[in-house]
Order: sequence, then structure tokens, then C-alpha cells
Amino acid sequence: MSVGVTKDGRWYAQYRVAHRKSPKKEYFGKGTEAKKAAHERNAEINLMKKRGEEIRAGHIYLDELGQIYLDHEKARGRERKFLKEMANRLNKSYLPALNHAPIHKLKAEDFNVLALEYADLSPSSFNRYITYLNIMFNFGVEFEYIEKNPMAAWRKRVMKREKPRDLNIDAEDIKAIQDHSPLHVYKAIKLILNTGCRPGKSELLKIKYSDVDFHNKRVRIRGSKTARSDHYVPLRDEFLEEIKGWQATAECDHIVEYRGKPVKSYTKAFRTAVKKSDIGKEVTPYKLRHFFASSLIANKADIKAVASLMGHSGPAMLFKVYYHLIGDGEKEAIEKLSDV
Repeated sequence: MSVGVTKDGRWYAQYRVAHRKSPKKEYFGKGTEAKKAAHERNAEINLMKKRGEEIRAGHIYLDELGQIYLDHEKARGRERKFLKEMANRLNKSYLPALNHAPIHKLKAEDFNVLALEYADLSPSSFNRYITYLNIMFNFGVEFEYIEKNPMAAWRKRVMKREKPRDLNIDAEDIKAIQDHSPLHVYKAIKLILNTGCRPGKSELLKIKYSDVDFHNKRVRIRGSKTARSDHYVPLRDEFLEEIKGWQATAECDHIVEYRGKPVKSYTKAFRTAVKKSDIGKEVTPYKLRHFFASSLIANKADIKAVASLMGHSGPAMLFKVYYHLIGDGEKEAIEKLSDV
């Protein structure tokens, strides 16, 4: 237990908390009042120790909330790639900018540091990094580590409209890729085009024959972001028949399989199929999901229905990304939606 001051003049009280390996540093800011607050907190901790009481942490800081969130997501089985990216973003960006004060004291000017740091990024990368932090704070609110999300209002003002995603592939291009695909890649392509699922481990590669409801003509897409985000997508009769054909010769319950085992990655095989197709375009599996959304919206499908099919909580993201494909009447209607 001690009181200290950082090189830039921020006062803190340092103490040990149960179940934490390293000492906890609780910061109080700069100046005389901050110094006084740090000493008062140190005296409080000393008194708790003399009484034999468990030393409790004060207001939570982002480093603590971030670690709790990462541990929670790891226990839920989130992909290692996602956890690594979140940890890197936390340690290299969020903490240097925001760990100088407890979460409840963070203000817009604190978050502006991040906006300046990300200013030269593409709109999609800018939005992604801001959203990662927002997810962490929402987690804190949901599990009652903090009372409210300190960046909620700020985030709404700084999020950028992403560049419209114009289609650079058509049905003929996709057919050419399918014609040069091994069976597991062919199945992956067909599932993305018919369900709009996310084309990786989070959704596509989880789909099993047991997820297909042949009676009600739909498939269950297991949630990728929260435990409550499972959704169902209707399937056309001809695709259901094709799935039945696959199932008749299947060697495991996962639809996308290779030699009797669930496929973990098909990126290399997909890239090879694209090259062999000789269409002369850069195509990734995610562009097939984009093709699914663009085709529906261009044909005047209900925006909220498309959002639901793709596993989004609402139409806001579709409106932002596919604005150029939405009719004027629909644009006007969406602009009047309340932000909930």
C-alpha cells in the first residue's frame, strides 16, 4: 500500500486486491486535490487492513473490465483470432488513451484521443475499432460492473458512413467459381448464397444437417456475437433437395466437411477455385455474403427482413453500407427510425 505519482503528474494509490496477481493502481488525476484524494484512499485501505476486512477495489478501470471481458469471451468459446485482436487493441490503443481515470469519469475529450489516432484509417476500420470498445462497455453495463456506457453518446457522433459496396461480381462469375470448386467449397458457396451467413467459423462452418428443419423449410444459423443471436433463414425447395442429396452421402453432421471431418478453413481452396475460374477478379468468401445482401436490396426486399436474415440486430448497418441500393422511399423511411 502506497501513494505515488506518475511522470506526467497523476497521483495514485497502489494496493493489493484478492484474486489479482499484480498490485492495483487507482488513479486520481493531477494537482493538490488529486494528491489529497490518493492519500485519503490509502488511509482507507490501511484501516480496512487493520480491521481484517477484505480490501475492495474502488471504481473499476478499463484494464480490469477489459480483462474480465476477454476472460468471459474465452470461456464462451470465442475464436482465438478475435480474442487476440481485442487484446491487442486494448493494450496498444484503448488503455494508453483511457486508463488514466476510472470508467465512470471518462469524458468525450478522452475518447477524442482515439478518434484522432484512427483518423487516417478507412471508415470500416475506424468504425470497427470504435465498436470493439463500445461492445466492451456494453458488457460492463449488462453484467453490472459499470452503471452506464460512457461512450454511447460520443460514438453516435463520430461513426463514419462507409463507402458503398458496389458489386464487382455477378452470377456468371460465381457460377465459374463453383464449376472449379471441390465439393466442400461448393457447399460453402451455396450455403452463403442461400442464407447470407457469415462465411467462416462463426456461422458457416458451424452449420449441421441437424440445423436444417426440412418440415418448416428453414435452417438455424448459430449466433456469432451473443448467446441470443441465433436466427433462422427460410430455404427454397430446390436448395432443400440439394441438401438432402449431400446428406445421403455425408460422413459427418457438419454440412461443410472434408474426408469425414468438419472443415476448419477453406480459404486456400476457395482462392484456388477463383484462380482456376479465370474471371480475373479478386473474390473472397465474404463478397458472396455481400452478393446475397445486395441482390435482395436491389430487388426491393424489405430492409428489416434482410437485416434479420443476415443476423443483424437492426437495419442500421445495411442502411449505412447499402444506401446507394435503397429506393428513395425506403431511405426516407429509414432516416425516420428511432435510434433504439
